[in-house]
Amino acid sequence: MDIKIKPGDLQGAVENILREYGDQVYVATDEGLAAAEKVLIENLKAATPVINPTKMPKGYKDKHFRKSWKGTGKKYKLLRFVGNSATVFSKKHDSISLANIFEYSKKGHPFIKNTFENSIPAMAAAVVSEIKKGAQ
Repeated sequence: MDIKIKPGDLQGAVENILREYGDQVYVATDEGLAAAEKVLIENLKAATPVINPTKMPKGYKDKHFRKSWKGTGKKYKLLRFVGNSATVFSKKHDSISLANIFEYSKKGHPFIKNTFENSIPAMAAAVVSEIKKGAQ
């Protein structure tokens, strides 16, 4: 099938094709980020330390820290956040994020940053896989 484009229409035709292709890449990238978010959440759940019931932080009441990892989903375009909503109460503050205690306290067991960094290859692979699916 021959497509006849006049010389003056070439720029507009190329712009339309690129715009359509860009829209497809945008949607596929957003899907890829959703897949990467799932990878990170699963890795964080697996890496979360088990809290010994006899050594629980003061104010902690069976919050299911391991199960509390959640992402923002598709709330933001081309952007995802993952966090944990489990908190503990203290005398000085209403509540403190349990993730912050694990990651930054003197007696903590940091694992969040390392898990994120170790998850980067798998998250990137998930994004690439979704983009490739969208390109087909």
